[in-house]
Amino acid sequence: MKKNRIKIGLASVLLSAMLLSGCTSQYRVDLVKQRRDNLAEELKLIQVRETMSFPDPLTLDDVIKIGTQNNLEMRISRIMADIEKDNALAEKLNMLPQLSLSGNLGYRNSYNISKYQDVNTGQEYLGSSTNQEKATKLMNIDLSWNILDFGLSYLRARQSAMGTEIKRMERIRQSQKLAVDLSAAYWRAVLTAKDLERVKAIEAEATEYKTRAEALVAQKRLDPFIAKGIEKQVSDLSITSNNLQAEITAVKIELAKLMGLSPVTRFDLSGESSAEAYLENMPDSSKVDPRKLEIVSLNHRPELFSADLEEKVRHDEARSVLMSMFPGIRLSASQNFDYNSFLLNTTWSSMGISVAENILALPSKYMSWKAKDKTVSMVKAQRLMLTAGIIAQVHMAFHDYRTKEKQFRLYHNAWMISEDLLNMSRERNKLGTVTDVQITQRMMETVVSKLQRDRSLTDVMNSYNMLLVTLGLNFEQWSEKLAQMNENAMPEDIQTRDIAPEAKPLGGNK
Repeated sequence: MKKNRIKIGLASVLLSAMLLSGCTSQYRVDLVKQRRDNLAEELKLIQVRETMSFPDPLTLDDVIKIGTQNNLEMRISRIMADIEKDNALAEKLNMLPQLSLSGNLGYRNSYNISKYQDVNTGQEYLGSSTNQEKATKLMNIDLSWNILDFGLSYLRARQSAMGTEIKRMERIRQSQKLAVDLSAAYWRAVLTAKDLERVKAIEAEATEYKTRAEALVAQKRLDPFIAKGIEKQVSDLSITSNNLQAEITAVKIELAKLMGLSPVTRFDLSGESSAEAYLENMPDSSKVDPRKLEIVSLNHRPELFSADLEEKVRHDEARSVLMSMFPGIRLSASQNFDYNSFLLNTTWSSMGISVAENILALPSKYMSWKAKDKTVSMVKAQRLMLTAGIIAQVHMAFHDYRTKEKQFRLYHNAWMISEDLLNMSRERNKLGTVTDVQITQRMMETVVSKLQRDRSLTDVMNSYNMLLVTLGLNFEQWSEKLAQMNENAMPEDIQTRDIAPEAKPLGGNK
């Protein structure tokens, strides 16, 4: 017995020493090692994205598809979607009743025997209670179900499911906005590349005039002042060419970022995608009814579907508080095991029902219910404000498109005039009525006019795409004729639509 006490004492001292040492020791993080490890892992992922497989050259459809699948913000949205699904499932599982299993194994050095004292005589007697062994072995299996908790869990599960749908609407809207950014970068890169080809061709032609002028100056048949004027025009064309090349590089880096690729990833954009063909599909703003666009947007915008779901969530929150005011009813059943040899029955079952209610908490719950009920009215007012805001956005986007469309037609007309003047100057230059300086000036004017026209073309296409996204249309719907669209039609795939899954790295470009 004494040895056992010594062992127990030593074990207690050792355990106390370990606890004290754990409390006094300070946890330190190796920041340098942690940063290096994380950086190595992230660089490995970036290198994989440098060698992803995608079509070459890329069309606008390819760019949108790759961007939707690989954009890092969209990747985070997918992870959040998985989290929301897991949370919704967890709330559903909370509706199950409680099932607990407990066991107890103990030992005492003496029997658990009780005695009682006669209050009249003061004499003590051994009690008639059940004896208990020194070693105790108990096991219980309890099943309980709280009806009130079940109802609250059902409402929370429904709220979580609607929260998942709200997140899905947010992802759809996110993909629509990403499509606008990808399209803007794509068309800017394509048109700038075409402008660069045009400038280089004119620069080569102007260089011929410069070479001819230098030869005439050497023969003393031309004033050097005129030759310098031609050289200045060629220099300006070279500067313009260099600026366009730098702009293409910057736009492709931005496009790679939006597509979720590394900035050093090499890819080419398809020149077959004609901006003029895209322009022909755009409607004449004078033939579009803005009131029709209002209805289209109010039937398609994902935010409005989210607002409808948010109202249901607020309703369920108010119902939850109202339900919590009712008393809790708990049904229970258990199976018990007590391996005590002194007992006649070592196993027994029990069932019961209990009712509990905190009466003093009712006033607080009532006021909380009134507050939650008022949030429903607040959400309705917010949805009305959102509806009014969307209508205003539609009119602003349509006004911007109409303005950009008129500007483009003016810039396009100015460019056509410049092209005609340049062609006339070439013919007259052959006849000797227009000098080389004048024709190089015409070339520079044509280049400037073409750049202004293409900038305006990019602006009007981006403005039209922004109008489509303001209407809540997905990229697949951009090719539809806006004037022929049924404004009262709801999105057919609104119940199931979601962003595309992330693309898997497959190796080098094909």
